[in-house]
Amino acid sequence: MKIAMFTDSYHPTVDGAVVSMERQCAGLEARGHEIVVIAPDAPGRQGGRWPVHYLPSIEFRSYRGYRIVVSPSDMLEYLRGENVDIIHCHGLASMAILSLTAARAMRLPSVLTFHTMANEAVKYYSFFRFREDLLVPLVWTYLRNLLRRPDTVIFPSEPVRREIVDHGVTFKSDFVIPTGVDCSAFAPANRDESLLSRYGLDGKRVILHVGRLSKEKRMDVVLRAMADLKREDKDLRLLVVGSGPAEQEYKNLARDIGLAEEVVFAGFVPDDILAKAYATCEIVVLASTFETQGLVILEAMASGTPVAGMRCRAIPEFVEDGHNGTLFDEDSCADGIRRCLRSVDALGANALETARNHSTDAYVLELEAAYEKAKAVKAAAQT
Repeated sequence: MKIAMFTDSYHPTVDGAVVSMERQCAGLEARGHEIVVIAPDAPGRQGGRWPVHYLPSIEFRSYRGYRIVVSPSDMLEYLRGENVDIIHCHGLASMAILSLTAARAMRLPSVLTFHTMANEAVKYYSFFRFREDLLVPLVWTYLRNLLRRPDTVIFPSEPVRREIVDHGVTFKSDFVIPTGVDCSAFAPANRDESLLSRYGLDGKRVILHVGRLSKEKRMDVVLRAMADLKREDKDLRLLVVGSGPAEQEYKNLARDIGLAEEVVFAGFVPDDILAKAYATCEIVVLASTFETQGLVILEAMASGTPVAGMRCRAIPEFVEDGHNGTLFDEDSCADGIRRCLRSVDALGANALETARNHSTDAYVLELEAAYEKAKAVKAAAQT
């Protein structure tokens, strides 16, 4: 089967949706499928493992690094030339609309993976300065109209699927398929104490935060918790891996609340360094209220590292409080981190077992089942 993967973001921008899509592509390719990628054109675009067809785009100024396609260009000619069998979209914006347009024009089955809580994102990033109480209902209207059109919608977690259904969204068919983790790439064996030396963290207890530095990730909650915790443990440090539109804002906050020495911003790092960071730091913390899954969670757990996470949306689906990590509310982040640090070894052992139950192999088999369902739905509609 040849699959056309549509995506709202692509290299050099890397986010959870891009990582999830590429992990799917690798697993599907290993199973004998072919992949082509359709993405917005961007300055500094990078070649990858799979053929990429770029469409003309403009920068989404409210969210640096993201782009909006302004013309489908030769999209249909390209897809017809590639003889694709199914269209799979990883986005809710311009590429979602184009993927459905292509699927309809070519009479192909369509699949959409719901990666982003658009109703939350629009509060931070919008073309228009509308009041939130007016803007969010408009987003739900858009989602109700969009998500009823693909032949199959995939959700990375059950809590997110339930939330969407509770807002009156219906689908032709749907699946819950969390993105799997490669337990050979992320593993306890990646532990490397020299990584701490690289960032001037020798002899310190290091907490790791991984993710795009954007407002909806709520790293401000983590920074304020660190300000409380440093009074108890002078050796506690926070290593921040990632970059994004709110990076300078978070750096300013860390400085303003007295954490200039306690927080190290490492920026974007290559995969091998990331794997070492997961396995070497004591715990990972995630305060986002935005996660539809949170790939960081399973990557950390596969590394034998427990997670202190916000009790919100998908995070409790993977983090079991007191078993493989800890859960906290916005006003109890410091306590969640504190409890996780107290039981690192026991929580880490259970975290490793959790990750092994979410392997990439099983995940790809479920994805193939979703494709077969999409084909059946499309075929029934065309008879």
